[in-house]
Amino acid sequence: MTMKTSLLLPLAGLVLLIGSGDAFSAVAPSKAETTPTSTATSSSTSTTTAAKYDGPAPSKVKTPDNFLTQALEYPAGEQPAFDVLAKTIAFATTYDDETRNQMYATDYVFRGSIIGPITRQDVTDTQDGFQIRDAYPNIDTRPFGFTVDPDNPFRCYYFERWEGTNTGDLQVGPLKMKATDNDVKLPTHIMSLHYNREGLVRYACLSSPLDRFEGNTRGAGAVFGLLVGGGLQSGNANVGDPLLRLQQRLTHAIGSFGRNWSLEVDIPRWFASKARGADPTDM
Repeated sequence: MTMKTSLLLPLAGLVLLIGSGDAFSAVAPSKAETTPTSTATSSSTSTTTAAKYDGPAPSKVKTPDNFLTQALEYPAGEQPAFDVLAKTIAFATTYDDETRNQMYATDYVFRGSIIGPITRQDVTDTQDGFQIRDAYPNIDTRPFGFTVDPDNPFRCYYFERWEGTNTGDLQVGPLKMKATDNDVKLPTHIMSLHYNREGLVRYACLSSPLDRFEGNTRGAGAVFGLLVGGGLQSGNANVGDPLLRLQQRLTHAIGSFGRNWSLEVDIPRWFASKARGADPTDM
């Protein structure tokens, strides 16, 4: 294993909600409204109807209560007093730190497949340590396909497909990577946001890449993909991998590469799972 790969493995999959000064246009929600449209021809004008899908019926499967259902779900039939779809579009298309910080609950937690639980402050500190914004000043997360969870009206899903140009240096612990000037396109992933009753984001979750053959980072997604685009070699990063779990604990103890998860004292008490980083799911 090369030095670059061994440095990369503990950091693999570190998924951050990157801010930038870019302006984004709002995207359409995934549940389309029936909208008459006119199609002009040389002899007449015909009217067609856009497709409509209202989502599946409510789930009939009763899953065991765990900390997520207790902290992030509300009594059956309770509806949010705010527009979840509008708030999520605003969140995903806002890249001003001061504005976005007002959207988080004080007990906010982020979790990815092999990273987290991690607080907003630790996400920010780790992002700054990698100099991601300087390395990719034109980073664009390109969100699309927003839809409210049919089983939890306080949760919203959407896709992201990041891209940008590596015009600045990357800092990974003691290793400084010179800018490659590469145009980088990452595979698509899914984001989900859970809101509390006050309309603030309490929990965010990011999936692994959906299609590892998409983009030009050899299947690496999120910040991991940006590091690969900056010249680091790709390594395997899977839930439960013993080597990755050991490396994560070593770097967590050292603290020089940024946090794979937050210190226990900083993790909100509602997040009851004891699985950290790439640990197998415990509940």
